[in-house]
Formats: sequence, structure tokens, C-alpha cells
Amino acid sequence: MATTHSRPVNPRVEYYSKPASTAIAYMDAVSPDASGTANQFALTTSSSEEIYGFCLKTVVSTDSDYASETKVPVLVDEDGEFTFDTTGADANDEGNIVDFADEDSLDLAASTIKHVLITSYVSSTRVVGKVRTWASRPTRFA
Repeated sequence: MATTHSRPVNPRVEYYSKPASTAIAYMDAVSPDASGTANQFALTTSSSEEIYGFCLKTVVSTDSDYASETKVPVLVDEDGEFTFDTTGADANDEGNIVDFADEDSLDLAASTIKHVLITSYVSSTRVVGKVRTWASRPTRFA
């Protein structure tokens, strides 16, 4: 299952250049490119310091612009909540601050970067949370 925008507060769409020749699923988390390429993103990893948002376009190898760095829409909602995939969640995870495992799931055992504050338990494989490390915010909220 993919990340979903479960509790919108102030959503908006921004456009960033996608990396060339990279498959991207709808609602994958995307982060600033670590190489410093302006306004280009990379898929979020466990070590990404910030995220731009969630890609609103699926990119596959058969797309005419697959090998190009074209701009795609990215959902940003700094105050909204998102439902994330994970493994081994339980109600005790509410209130914890955890890291992304990759672009489409959370690692409940990791809290190095502190990407997401878990606000609600849904099931052993789904939690709701608020992203804390938006690239559009100058500082993280507590």
C-alpha cells in the first residue's frame, strides 16, 4: 500500500525536477538531491535530512520523458498528516519520532534523523504521522 494524505491541513503542489531514468511510484517521498542539484529531487532514504514532499506522478521506464529531468508535481502539507506503511507497529508507537526506511515506508526502530512524529496507530502495518523534516521549513518543530 502507498503513503496516503490522510488529514490535509494546508496542502499545495510544488514542482521539482525528477532524476533521469528513475522509477517513481505515486506518493513516494522525495528529498533534495544530495549532490546539491538545485530543485531536483531524489527518492527519500533513511539518511535523507529533509523531504520536499510526496510525488504526485508515477514515473515508469516506458514514459517518453523517463530519461529526462522533467518537472513533476510534489504534494507539500507541512501541518497535514499522512498514513505510512511500516512493519510491527502497535499502539505504543504513538508519540514516537521515527525515520523513513525508504521512500514509501517508516522504520519504527530508527530515530536518527527523526523524520516523522507518529500520531495514530492504524494497524501492525500502517501508522499516521506528521513529517517533521520539510525542506520548506527552516527549522523542525518540536
